[in-house]
Parts: sequence; structure tokens; C-alpha cells
Amino acid sequence: YIHVLIPLVLFLVPLGVQPRVNHSIMATAIIAPTAAPGQTAASTSSSRRSNRRIAVLPLLSATLSCCSLELAVGHRPAADCSHCEATDAFEEFLKADQPLKDGEFASTVHMLWPAHVEVVPITSDLGGWEPPSFHENLAKAAIAGWRKFQTDIIPRLPKKHPLHHQLNQRHAGALNDGFFHWQKTLFEVGGDVPTSLKIDPPVGTPDPDDNTSWPEMNALPEYQRLRKIVERLSRKFLIRSGLAPQVTNNLNYSMFNWCAVHGPGEFHGPHTHVGEYHVAVFYAQVGPAGGKLRFGDPRGHGPPFGRHVLHTPEAGHLVIFPSWLSHMATVTSPESDLPREYEDEPLRVTFPFNIGPETGPLPCHKWWEDPTGDMHFHRQSKIDFEEMGL
Repeated sequence: YIHVLIPLVLFLVPLGVQPRVNHSIMATAIIAPTAAPGQTAASTSSSRRSNRRIAVLPLLSATLSCCSLELAVGHRPAADCSHCEATDAFEEFLKADQPLKDGEFASTVHMLWPAHVEVVPITSDLGGWEPPSFHENLAKAAIAGWRKFQTDIIPRLPKKHPLHHQLNQRHAGALNDGFFHWQKTLFEVGGDVPTSLKIDPPVGTPDPDDNTSWPEMNALPEYQRLRKIVERLSRKFLIRSGLAPQVTNNLNYSMFNWCAVHGPGEFHGPHTHVGEYHVAVFYAQVGPAGGKLRFGDPRGHGPPFGRHVLHTPEAGHLVIFPSWLSHMATVTSPESDLPREYEDEPLRVTFPFNIGPETGPLPCHKWWEDPTGDMHFHRQSKIDFEEMGL
């Protein structure tokens, strides 16, 4: 079941005018599974796991792509650039408009710039297709690499290496920040560990077949399988966002991923990845006290906005969402706060992905080129004059 709540959308009634979009218009929708009549939330939990879930969050303003949008009834200007051929978003969920019969009238309802979050159960313990060993082996490899970073990589860094400054920061996320920046350099040098330790290594975007992580991770079949799964689902996400299928399938882009390992009391603060096409995160290991994925309200922080949505992750989940949507990994429970049954709480292990242009994230002066910036859809709403008493 799909439950849709649309508190406010834009209605355009054909009265002989051609209204232009007001950039302060809000659009809000939530798409999520609901229980069938007679079912309880507990009885639907297993069925929810067996389906991909998509939530659409509120959005107030967005950077328009080169398809500058004028909401004139029955008119939508064509794109001015080759990679920005947009179509209606969410076509897989929406019935196509039917031609009006003689004597029928309709308004046009536009849903503007929604933020959709897709939760994909990858492993069979959540209703997916890969065995549980898929996320278990990825978690083991990530933790082994994280420990080796501390015992082998950090001691080999030159004294003036910039990673030392990040690692010496006095906050709970300092170690993972350093681990991330080393992996980013490792990705940009094609998995060459000795080169990644240089103060100023020659970096670039690796070819699709190049190594993207340390040798043990690159050799892991589950790691290569995960990258392939994300690449395929990424293109489907972009098509759902409104990018034309032919453009999406021919799009050459970079897919940078890294490992994040959080122990008790650690977190990753609120941030975005503007300049990428979209982002994703795969949960390889997470315990009962492993924190949540928090999405912030993109409309702003002041009332009546400032809302947030919390997703409770499970090992085997892949979550895909727009790059401009603020998100954070909340604090894992510190050891002193854990009940006795959580004394052996496992580390939280994730594989985040940045999917974007082949040359790297778009700089701010080129954000207008982002092909995902014009995400919207519209449908007709029939007007029954007798029902309305007109």
C-alpha cells in the first residue's frame, strides 16, 4: 500500500492566464507503505521489508537546472543543454493523464522539487536478494581496513602531512574524518597505497575499471558487487528524478565510495554533497544502539519548517537520496549508557557513495547545470461542477 499526503501543492486552473512560478511555493509529500485494513504495524513489518520504500520530503526552494521552469498551462520549455533533457518525475508511480472528454474540465496540479529517499533491502534477511554474508563480509573488510589505517597507515604519514591536523581534532568524528580523506586520496590515485601517503600526490578521477580502495577491499567480490548494484540503482533513481532515460543510460559519471566505522559515542554531523547528482549509503553493520540516519528539512530551520525525518537503519539497507538533502549519522550510544544486553554493541559500518560528474563535483558557479535540479511532476485534476455546486 502507498499512502500519499500532499498538504500543499500548486493548482493551476485554466482561466486564460499563464502564471509564472513563485519560488516560495512549498510542496510536501510523503510516500510510504501503510497497513492494510485489519493489519497492525507489527504484522506489516515483514511485508515492509520485502518492498523498496520511497519517502518524499518537503522542499521550499531549489537551484533550477538549465531548464528554467515557467509553469504556463500546457507549456514546458525545452532544455537548452544536451545533458538536461528532463521528463516528468515519478512516472513509475503515476497514472498518465487521460484525454478529457467533451464537457469535461480539469486543472493542472504541479508537484514542485520533491526530495525522494529510497530504501532498498539488499540482503535476504531484510527481504532482498543477496545472502546476509554479503553485508557481513563487507563489514569485516571495512573494520580490518579501519584498524590497519590506525596501526599501519597513520604511522607512515610524513610529519607535515595534512591528515595529522584532521586526526588531532578534539571531537568524536576526528578519526573517521581522517579515514575518509585518506580513502578519497586513495580513490583518486587508483588504489595505490604508497602514492596515497604522499603530501601532494597526483590525483584524478579513476577509470571505471581502476582500483577504488585498498587492495584487500578491491579483491573482495562483495565490494565489486555492491558498486555494480549501486551503479544500476543510481540510474533508476535519476530517471525517477525526471532525467530522460536515454540521457541517464548514456551518462558518464564518477562513483566515489568510502568506508565509515563508528564506535560508541561517535557521529557524523549534518552536511550535504551539493555538486553531486545524488548520494547513497549502504549499511554493512549496525547494532540496536547504532544511531539513526537523520534528514533535515531543506526548506529552512525556522518555524513552521525545521522538521526532520529519522530512518532507523538495518544491516543490508541501501539508502539513496538527493545530494542537496541535509543528513547526518546520529551519535551511537556511548558505552556507559548501554544496557547490559548491548555491552557487546558492534561497530556501525557504512559504505557511503557520491555519484556525480566524471570530473568531480560541480563547482558552485556550475550548479545550474545539475540535471537533477528540475525534479517535479504534474497531473490533471478533473473539475466536477455539479459536485462543487457551481
